[in-house]
Amino acid sequence: MNEIEVPVAGARQQQYAKTRADILDAAIRVFAQAGYDGGNFREITAICGAQRSLILYHFQTKDALWKLAAEEVERRFTAVFDRGFATGAGMDDREKVRHGLSCFIDALCEVPEYGQIYLREGVTSGPRMEWLAHNFVPRSTLSVKYDDPTIGERLRSTILRDIVASTLVTFVTLRPLLDRSRAVVTQQTVTGGKALSSEMREELIDHLVKLIF
Repeated sequence: MNEIEVPVAGARQQQYAKTRADILDAAIRVFAQAGYDGGNFREITAICGAQRSLILYHFQTKDALWKLAAEEVERRFTAVFDRGFATGAGMDDREKVRHGLSCFIDALCEVPEYGQIYLREGVTSGPRMEWLAHNFVPRSTLSVKYDDPTIGERLRSTILRDIVASTLVTFVTLRPLLDRSRAVVTQQTVTGGKALSSEMREELIDHLVKLIF
């Protein structure tokens, strides 16, 4: 049986797409771990093997590469969030809020680069902070209808939204540090692991629900 030959043009397109995807994945890792200023092409090359000239061929500039990396992280995060959030029909206001918080935690755990980029680029004014402010938010949360409309208004347009979002991002992303800090204070051994225990997850959600209501 003869093997099906892939047309040369098709093979080139596949290789082009694979190289581009590999560079983007490497850039996501580097920018999440070191930030825009700390990340460099050398580290990206060490991960994916593409030299600086090839990276620039695909993405032109470091700024363009960072933006596309951030867009991909936001896309992955939103996909995870929306997948869980879509199952939240038929709930009362308190259940809707708990469900949204739980979905946000799930997405942060599954796409840790979201919280890492959020924290690294969210402390310095500039184009990257502006981009994050406009794009790093699950859009589906903005259209939730609550029986009490003041709940939705407070979550969308007051400082409460920022308190909730920053608490979730910080607590989940900095979990290893917070665990270690708690262990130092209580003189206990760190249990290890980045995932939130079910008990800690529920306690975090309980505190935020009380704050919201």
